[in-house]
Amino acid sequence: MASAAKTPHTADTLKILVCYHKPYTMPPNDDRILLPIHVGKALTDTDLHIQGDNQLNGQICDNISDKNPSYCELTAIYWAWKNLRKLYPDVKYVGLFHYRRFFAFDERKFLAEGISKPEHAIKDYHVDVNMICKTLDDGKIIVARPLHSPYSMKIVYFETLISDDYRTLHDVLRDKFPDYYYSFMQFFEGSNKFSAKNMFIMRWEDFEEYCEWLFAVLSEVEPLIPYQNYNTYQKRVFGFMSERLLNVWLLRHNKKLKFCNVYGYMSDNVSAHNKFMEYFKRLLLYIRNETAFAILRTVGFRERQALKQSRKYH
Repeated sequence: MASAAKTPHTADTLKILVCYHKPYTMPPNDDRILLPIHVGKALTDTDLHIQGDNQLNGQICDNISDKNPSYCELTAIYWAWKNLRKLYPDVKYVGLFHYRRFFAFDERKFLAEGISKPEHAIKDYHVDVNMICKTLDDGKIIVARPLHSPYSMKIVYFETLISDDYRTLHDVLRDKFPDYYYSFMQFFEGSNKFSAKNMFIMRWEDFEEYCEWLFAVLSEVEPLIPYQNYNTYQKRVFGFMSERLLNVWLLRHNKKLKFCNVYGYMSDNVSAHNKFMEYFKRLLLYIRNETAFAILRTVGFRERQALKQSRKYH
């Protein structure tokens, strides 16, 4: 017997937030699926004439907009969690993009998630609603194609961010969220790749569950980290943490994933030659990273025992 036809998704059921903190070229949005949102709106008098992450129908609402310097795009995610369905009660699917980064809804496979595009090309961008609908109706979550490293995610965190913050996050997961601890260790100790930028498209039910967990974790971690004393980059600590925690949550719940490349509209200096050289460099980088990680794993530098003897990590 033929299956029942699925209800097509429209702007009433599918919303993808696009984070802005300054004026920037916007893609076409005739179907109103994209929802531009001004992150950190509570901290500025600038009016971008788009939805603010601290307002609902022109009034102050439940928000964490003033935390934007340390929470980054999470202020938009929090706003959507608490307020989006008050504006759009029929929303069934929600996603997040950035003002310069959008999912590439084609089937071309790249060895890295980023594809550079000239800024003016954003006028040609469009959301592939059919692809999104089919993917979500199949029970999958759309995330960015993973970044690859020659080292474990823990080592990468130590190299680029503040190691004490990782230890704090580790202890909070171990003590307060033990159901996620194995997945946390599996991701940080046993993996060399992750989907970055907090970009996703998922069902509302998954979104609610994820937000409840994510902001519960961060509420435990935030008082324990002296981020107010950090420089501008390191102060983005909770945005950086959440990029990793999304992967932990997906792993813990064994979610089916659809990986998408990411268009990065960075400048107008992207030529065909530059794109070829970029791809060639990424090919070499991918081979190097995967080879190095395989060697480190073989000789034991992956700290595999952490997964079997997690009590040692205190």
